[in-house]
Parts: sequence; C-alpha cells; structure tokens
Amino acid sequence: MSSPAETAPLAAVRHIMATAMLGRRETIGSRLGQIVLRPHQRRAAVRLAALVEAYGGGMLAEPVGLGKTYTALAVAAHSGESVLVVAPASLRGMWAEAQKLSGVNAAFMSQEALSRGVFPRSRSGVVIVDESHRLRSPSTRRYALLADLCRTSKVLLLTATPVQNRRDDLAAQLALFLGRPAWEMTDDQLATYVVRHTPIGVGGTPRLDGPHLITLASEDDCLEQLLALTPPVPAKDESIAAALLCYGLVHQWTSSRAALERALQRRRARGLALASAIASGRRPTRAELSAWTHIGDSLQLAFPEMVAEEALDGAIDHDALRFAINRHVSDVEALLLRLRSSGDPDIERAAALRRIRSSHPGERIIAFCHYEETVNVLRSRLSADAGVAALTAQGARVAGGRLSRGDVLRQFTVRVDSFPPERASERIDLLLTTDLLSEGLNLQEASVIIHLDLPWNPARLDQRVGRALRMGSRHEVVTVYVIAPPAAADRLLQIERRLRDKLSAAQRTVGVAHRILPSSLAMPFVERGLAEQATAMDAELIRWIEPGGAFDCRPRSTVVASVEARITGFLALVQTDGGTQLVTDIGAGIDARVGSILSALSQCTGRELEVDTDRWTAARRQLEHWLAARAGESTIDLQAAIAARWRRPALARVAQALARTPRHRRALLAPLADAARAVATAPLSEGAERILETLVRAELPDEAWLRSIATFGQVNARTRTGSRSADAANGVVALILLAKASASL
Repeated sequence: MSSPAETAPLAAVRHIMATAMLGRRETIGSRLGQIVLRPHQRRAAVRLAALVEAYGGGMLAEPVGLGKTYTALAVAAHSGESVLVVAPASLRGMWAEAQKLSGVNAAFMSQEALSRGVFPRSRSGVVIVDESHRLRSPSTRRYALLADLCRTSKVLLLTATPVQNRRDDLAAQLALFLGRPAWEMTDDQLATYVVRHTPIGVGGTPRLDGPHLITLASEDDCLEQLLALTPPVPAKDESIAAALLCYGLVHQWTSSRAALERALQRRRARGLALASAIASGRRPTRAELSAWTHIGDSLQLAFPEMVAEEALDGAIDHDALRFAINRHVSDVEALLLRLRSSGDPDIERAAALRRIRSSHPGERIIAFCHYEETVNVLRSRLSADAGVAALTAQGARVAGGRLSRGDVLRQFTVRVDSFPPERASERIDLLLTTDLLSEGLNLQEASVIIHLDLPWNPARLDQRVGRALRMGSRHEVVTVYVIAPPAAADRLLQIERRLRDKLSAAQRTVGVAHRILPSSLAMPFVERGLAEQATAMDAELIRWIEPGGAFDCRPRSTVVASVEARITGFLALVQTDGGTQLVTDIGAGIDARVGSILSALSQCTGRELEVDTDRWTAARRQLEHWLAARAGESTIDLQAAIAARWRRPALARVAQALARTPRHRRALLAPLADAARAVATAPLSEGAERILETLVRAELPDEAWLRSIATFGQVNARTRTGSRSADAANGVVALILLAKASASL
C-alpha cells in the first residue's frame, strides 16, 4: 500500500483534494427567465445538481424565505427533462407564478390528491416535492403513491424543516431516492444528501429580534380538575388513551380559555350522546356517534335505534357503563361551570396583543396559534380595535364582516403596481390566524410575528416566523414574541423540554435556521448541523480550485504539502474501495466526520512551510494502518450490504429456483440468476423496493420469475456515479501537514 511521495505547492495539493471530492461541477447561470438567481441560490443549485447526478436525488433544506422554489427550478431546467411538482394544494398559485417568471414548464399534483389516490397520467423525469416533510410517514397512501412516482425519476425534495420530531423523518424522505439503506445510515451519511446554507450574510434577509417571552400575570388554575377528570367511556370500536386525552385538554388550555371550553363542550355532547344510546340498549361505534351533532351548548340527538345497529353485549355491566358515562359528563360540567365563574385569561391575552401593537406602530403583525377557537375569541376581545382581521379555515373576518382570503393576504404580500392602495379604514395591522398560513406563503409585509401558543412540533415555530423573515423583505428587522402558557401547565406537559428535545434532533442532522424559542426556554449553543457543515465544507473546497490550474488531478504518487496552523495534525485525501474521501487527525486520531474535516479545512490557509519528512512518514504509516483496518468498509459497500439484508427473500428464492432446476438447464439459467442476485445489492428507490417485495411473492414458474426480476433490475436500478474507478488502488493520494508556528522554527 505504501507509495512514493513528492512535495508539491500547497495550492496544487489543495486543488487536487478539491477536484477529487467535488468531481465535475457544471455551472448554472445567474438568470432563470425573468429571475436573477442570487449567489447562495446558484451555489445551492450547483451542489444539488451534483447530488441528483450522482445519486438520483437530493434535498434542499434551506431556511424559510431564501428562494428554494427558484433554486429547484434552476436544477430542473438544467436537467432538460420533464418536471412534475408535488406540493400542498394551497401552493398551486405560487408555483404557477414561479413557472411563469422562470420560464420552466411543470405539471402540478397536489399532495391532497395523492392522499385521495389520484395518480398523474404520465411520469416525469424530475419530481420536485415541495414541503416534503409532509410526506414522511411510509405507512400512508400518499407516501406510497409518491414513492411510485419517484421510482425511476430524479427527485428534488424541498423543505425548510425536514426533521419534525426525530431523525427518521429525514430518512423517510431521503428513502424516496436512496431506498431502504437510508434508514440505517449515520447522521453524517444522511447529511451528505442535504443542501443547507447557514443564512448568515444572505442579502435582503431581515435580522431576527427575539423571540421575546410574554408571561401572563393572572393564574388560570384548573390543572388539578383537568387531571382529575374521569376518563371518557370509549365507543364500541375505540381504545381511548386517557393520558393522551388529558394532554390534549391541557394543550388547548395553554392556547386559550376558549379552546379549552370548546373541547370540554365536545366532551359533554359526546358523553350525552353515548348515554342516550346506552339507555336504549345500544352501544354505538365511533362512526355512529357522529350522527349526534351539537352547536355550542345545544345538543341534537338522533334516535339511537337508527344510528346504533348492534345491541349491548349481555356480558357487559350496563349499570357500571352508565355510571362511568354519567360521572365523566358530571365532571366536565363541573369544570365548565368553574371556568365560567372564574377570571378569563383570554382578556389578558388580548391586552398583551394591544401592548405589542402599541410598541410597533404602523407595522403589520401576524399572530399564529393552533386552535381556531383561540383566533375567534381574540378577534371578539379586540372587536373594538381598528385594523384587526381573523383568518381561519372558515374564512376571513374583520369587525365589519367577512372578507375574502385574498383581500386579507394581499395586504401582507409584497406590493405591486397592480394592487390598488387600501384605504386607511381598510388597513389591517394585526392578523390573527391558525397554522394554515404557516407554510408556503410569502408575507414579507409583516415585520412582527406572535406565537399565541407553543405547538407540539417545534418546526411549526420556524415555519411561522418564515412567513415574514424572507429574502427580499423591505424590513431590516423581524420581531418575534411568544405568549407563555400558564405556569402550572408546564408541570404536566413540559412543553419546553419536548420542544428542546425535538429541536436537538433537527439541529444535529440538518440545523436550525434561527433561535426559535425565547431565551428562557432556548437550547444551549450548539454547532451548525451536519448538513450545514457539509455545505460549508463544499463551499471551502470550491475556493480551493485554482481557475485554469495546470495540476495533475490524478497524480502517480502521493503529493504532500505543509502549512502553518493553530494546531498540529494533518488532512489527507485517501482512496478506498468506496472512492475518495477526506480524513483528518487534529489530535484525536483519524476522523472522517464532516465536522472534523471542516475544522481541518479551516486550518489549511496559513503560510506554506517546508515538509517535515519525519512527520510525513509517521502520518503515512498511521493512514496505511487505518486503510488496512477499513478495507472493504466504504460507504458504498456498506449500503450494498444493508440493501442485501432488506432483500434476503429475493436471494433465497433465487437459490431455491436454481436448486429446483434440472442440472442440464442450470447453465442456461445462470445468467438470469446472476442478474437477479445483482438486484439484491443494486441501488433502488423506495418505490422500487415495494415493487420488488411484490415480485418476490409472485406465483410464477422459476424461469419466468427470474426473468421478471432481471427485467425489473434493468428498469429500476439507479446508477450511482459517485463510486470509485476500477483501476484506482487504495492508498494516500494527497496530504497536507498542519504545523504550529513553534514547530516549524
């Protein structure tokens, strides 16, 4: 493995390392139709295009507001293939406008249509999945249909918040083009398929001020009664988790008194409906209970015999069942009575909104929450205040009546000449809304965001802020406030701890764009996420490429240089069975993690030094020992081994088919068997994996089955261009010694 070495200029060694790691990177122009791509968009497009070329897909996880739409369209246009956009239905208009401005034609399929089982008439060469975090559950129908759509297509995943709750969210999305191996990859490996820039220094993006925590002075102390509620009696086909129902009530309490009261009213109505059915000797299913409807405190009962088909089971203690229902209804009514006779914290919430408005005169404010009841009660409390609008799934309202959704949103979007200026009496300064506006919309005219509650999913906080904190905003600062939940609620829910735990998973793998929790709840400082580090590493390597450099990028011997640095160690480019990779030793042994490589790269910019032969010899021996210990353990081979574990049933059936074949025909089937075995280690997308599972179980004669598997592999196997060349030998290709100034004297 030992190879001769020759010293070379530092610029040459850096150039060799960069070109080996980055490969061929085609440039992407600055213009896309009428759109001028900004530098960060072009850098992201180049890296994303390289991922798509090498692995069949990539994820663009730039923070909200940095122009992911046009970056993705630039990559799609560069491919020259037909394009399909899969996005929430609410973003259809935004994508239509983006296509018009960019000149890129694309078909559109809503994620909601996939949920209904709708499939496009024809396949596309490139599938862009916007808000891809919505399709992170492999057990759903829309994920299955999307996986089939992406089976042989190039895949561009767009999301600002790929990790919603846990790292498996990211693996599920990447599996759309990586297949089952994505589930067993390390965080470092997953991060290599994600493009994400740290948003520092991106021109035209406002500075974030906050989040600032606002606490309520009054106590809304009904926690003990919430905990003491008798669990509801389930319908015939239900299994109710009482603890989860209690958590739901407390979360509604943290949003508003109105949200809690409405939830309790639904509990009361459901209990009365169930009691009515039990009294008639019936126990309805969950679907049958929907025949009872209620509006506010009014309850409309259907005839139990008409909606509950089956009579009560004789083995059930009917008296105990009726007692449990009546006890639950009684507890709920008692709690409702107590709430109505105590102070209402929603009055103080409305007062807090007034104080925020007075602190930001003339600015537009959006206040987000999870529950529609919270929006409605605050609109009612602020009905005497001018410039307040409410927008929910039921439509938009102001003090004077209803408005169209478009009329409201137009005041919060970038002004264009075609928009007539609104009259002072029509101006909206405060928009109360649910999370239906927290994704996909550009509301740059807002400069203040308020979290009226803390959602279960911390990614929602980032999405809310991202409506205003966007590239192209005319504001220098976007201010964020959080209205804290009642203090007692934290004893049960520990919302802050849950949010921190979920944020830490996102921070570790991808990164978090902004400090989205207020300082009293925020996480301690952590380094950039792995995806951000991988992007930063690429950016540094790009700077190492010498324009028109006349350097041999495939040297016959190891090239070595030395540089003055703050630490002692080395950075090496090595050839393994999986291709070329960078490794480093900066004091803790040889390390290939992206964070360590990035640290070493930052040390390679000092004064060039003379190479110390003894240190080079010691580094070479250390690297050769490391390479020998890891021979055959490259990322590509490990992925093949993972794939083989998933596809053991296919391998077993190949063996069975050959064993059953007469000896004189085995030679004829051997090529088919080899092709079928190759499928077991071939890169397949998740959609192809699912088809393969069906084929393995197909009842076909052995020869026909082998042919079907071989044909399947020819159509569905993805080509990976990131693998090593066949004639490359394992060893050290290039090395930069890092030497402290004192060590060079």
